[in-house]
Amino acid sequence: MWRLLSAVAAGALLLCGLAGWPRARAAVYRYYRHQGRVRTLGGLAGYRTAESGRFVLYYLPEDGDLAALILEQAEAVYERVVAEVGYPPAERVPLILYPDRTALRAAYGWGSEQSAVGVYWRGTVGLLSPRVWIAAGDPAELASEFRRLSPVAHELTHYLLDELTEGNYPRWFTEGLAQYVEELATGYVWPEAAAAPLDPPLYTLSELTRRFDDLPDRPLAYRQSHLLVAHIAEAHGRPGLTGLIALLAEGVPFDRAVETALGRSMASIYADWLDQAEGRSAQGRNVRLSERKGLLEER
Repeated sequence: MWRLLSAVAAGALLLCGLAGWPRARAAVYRYYRHQGRVRTLGGLAGYRTAESGRFVLYYLPEDGDLAALILEQAEAVYERVVAEVGYPPAERVPLILYPDRTALRAAYGWGSEQSAVGVYWRGTVGLLSPRVWIAAGDPAELASEFRRLSPVAHELTHYLLDELTEGNYPRWFTEGLAQYVEELATGYVWPEAAAAPLDPPLYTLSELTRRFDDLPDRPLAYRQSHLLVAHIAEAHGRPGLTGLIALLAEGVPFDRAVETALGRSMASIYADWLDQAEGRSAQGRNVRLSERKGLLEER
């Protein structure tokens, strides 16, 4: 084992020297993602497959009647997601439909506290069977609710960004982009994040960049990332956002890619967004105080 690890490490160092760090990092990441995909798909004992033009769905026989619905929704959001990211996938995107939370958690090594209904991980998109998380009286209602609440657009955004850039992005950016594109494609916004108040102190750019997954107020972190990406898109348009992503695909570090594509530093963009966010928050507090004062006067 140690000889194998030493050989891999030596090969990685040699690659770094010959190809340069950005290209070497991308090559190592591509291998890592490919191995994860092979391992995940190789563990799907008993799963069947169904295909559409751009997706292949893995599912158990008990969910066979949902296969057409899942593929239909994936195809319905595909064009919008590709347009916003600026990249079509190289091959059919693998979707895995897990029959219950136990199977989904086991596939990705999650604990019982995880309750997500979709996940992107190392080249595959995992989905929880909508029967588990949608209370519907009949198949038509289930289909209608799934089209409205489906996580496919969100996870497909993660998939495309990761495949295109080889992981060259901060966590807040991929989560913000996925939420932004999901809202454009389906109108859905995660309710807990949407309800998170923007009262100071908000998370700093450094906190979002360095500690995103460890921040205690997860809905707030997600809301900030969503609004920050939306702010970039509103200020610079789709060409600005896809131009930034294209530079990330070339291996340009995130901060330098932002300055090149948008003509401003990420710190200054965040500062502008923060001023607007805190202004809206203060205005909201004033409205609530005025409403409360009016109620007290009426009493």
